[in-house]
Amino acid sequence: MTSTTYAQAVNGALDRLQTTGFYLGDTFANHGPMAAEALARLGYCDAVDDWVDDNIHHRMYGPLPEPSQPIDAASRADWQPALGDRKRGGDWVELFRRELAEAPWRSVLESWWPSLLPGCTGSLTHGLIRTAHAVRSLGAVDTPSNLQIDELARGLAFWATGYSPLPAELRQPTDMTAGDVGAALSELTAEYAGHFTATMPSFPVPLIHTITAPAAMRLALEELPAELHGISLHTIDAVNRGLFAAFGGHESTTRNEIQSDPGQDFAALAADAVDIGDEHAIKLCEAAMREHALRPDPRYFAAARTALELIRK
Repeated sequence: MTSTTYAQAVNGALDRLQTTGFYLGDTFANHGPMAAEALARLGYCDAVDDWVDDNIHHRMYGPLPEPSQPIDAASRADWQPALGDRKRGGDWVELFRRELAEAPWRSVLESWWPSLLPGCTGSLTHGLIRTAHAVRSLGAVDTPSNLQIDELARGLAFWATGYSPLPAELRQPTDMTAGDVGAALSELTAEYAGHFTATMPSFPVPLIHTITAPAAMRLALEELPAELHGISLHTIDAVNRGLFAAFGGHESTTRNEIQSDPGQDFAALAADAVDIGDEHAIKLCEAAMREHALRPDPRYFAAARTALELIRK
């Protein structure tokens, strides 16, 4: 029986990860907060502390960026040039800390979403994904802790720091309801789960994000007004197409190539992901289980199982 609650597991992990920055080295994103939250959502709350211990020991993350010059949130001319500037990571953290100290977290998320959305492809979508895990953590408790609020500041700052705009501006769709967007996100995650299994990449990590990023988008949209859903869907669809092309994905020809597995067991798959301990194994397994629960599709299990096999190798 689990003795640690979800809130205790998440806050314990965030406390332990306070000194860690955005990256391991120059490019590998700090997955610690995201994977710890996903691990707790999978029901492994008692395992989070040991996982964080191991993660910190093996990853040896760099420190959180130091602030250098305040960014004025009220002046687009001041904050826009700082988008995508990794040297300003500490400044972005401080900006969002100030914003979250002065307004409810949902209001801050909503106000910055349209500005950050076009750049969510940066750092393999990790800014979006980290923000989404922070958002889910906040929405899951009645009274968020200071650590949870600060994790949203860090997620948004990471997103701003890694901001990388799409090559073309997307038009705002006007004919999609929130329900339409939810169904379309299911189509998108299932489609790319099928593509991932068909591709079976020798280096599986980049293409995993074509599943976890739209699944993360769904988490954030649950806390955002309906008028932001359509453009968010169109953005993540464009991001997926770009990532898929960039990392050599191969489209599966038909939906029926992947049949239901009578022996599929997401609980056993989750246990396998926890045993492997890899951040992407845990995050993909949790996302696939969640998407499958919303709209069952054999492609989710197949993609997660394929990824775990490749990561274990």
